Amino acid sequence: MYKKFVIIISLILLILISSVNAQLTIGVSPPVLYLGEIEPGSSKIARFNLISTSSEVILTYLTPMNGRLDWLKTSDYKYYTSNYSEQDVTPWIEFTKNPVEVKQTLGGTIKGASEATFILKTPENTEPGYHMGQIYLDPAGATKRSMFNIKATVPLIFIFKVPGKAIRSARIIDVVPGDYSGNDLKLKMFVQNTGTVTLQTYKGMVDIFNGDGKRIGSLTGSGNSIKPGEMRVINLLWSVKDIEEGVYDASVIFDYSTGSVSKNTMIEVTKVSVIPIPKVVEEVYVLPWWILVAVIVIFVIAYFIYRSLSS
Repeated sequence: MYKKFVIIISLILLILISSVNAQLTIGVSPPVLYLGEIEPGSSKIARFNLISTSSEVILTYLTPMNGRLDWLKTSDYKYYTSNYSEQDVTPWIEFTKNPVEVKQTLGGTIKGASEATFILKTPENTEPGYHMGQIYLDPAGATKRSMFNIKATVPLIFIFKVPGKAIRSARIIDVVPGDYSGNDLKLKMFVQNTGTVTLQTYKGMVDIFNGDGKRIGSLTGSGNSIKPGEMRVINLLWSVKDIEEGVYDASVIFDYSTGSVSKNTMIEVTKVSVIPIPKVVEEVYVLPWWILVAVIVIFVIAYFIYRSLSS
């Protein structure tokens, strides 16, 4: 009985999933749109097609997103990576219509197609080199009859070039010890973007060695978005619980995805001095003798005054 119940539920789920998946499957043509060379402070209209294998009308919402450098490295455009700017392109995208209604066609494998259009407006401070972005698709069926929300989408990737000298480079300024957090020593790694394009994907690595050349620490930290000429701090934590006080050699690497720079330096470990917590000692209050005498005198005078009045 239990097996029959599981089989029936599984069949129902498969029917529902296949139905919803058919409604919400959508892609783009072409998958990659190269827009050519665009000058800073100019605009360009871009067009692409939304296609669907669904027999129903699909309302598709469009969202601009930044491109991924990992994708660029493995694509036919991998030779662009050395001149690639990771500047944020999302504010430069303006859709002429959003959402877009993907309408039915006259049959065939492709059952729905519509043209989508956006305007790319590059600001005056657009960095030189290749730029990449994505148009993310969020389709919704004309009727929402199911609790499931399974969507198979393929985003549009667009690439364009801005004239000028695009250089991806950086330098390590230094690594310095900071404060302690328990048994951890906070290290600050100072890096600077010495190129002409924004670096969005990067990480810092520090290997620390004792006097015998044995590695006693391996630290990694990351960050995002460092503009040309800017300096950033990468924070790293080094557990020094079993590390003796002294000066240690450090090998530092700054990896910005398309290249890396290195530096050798030294890091000093000092024992944390424990500051004693001050104690507040409450002194016992002693009543001054003259106050006691004054009270007695006042009491005696009051007594004689009272006796003279009463007699």
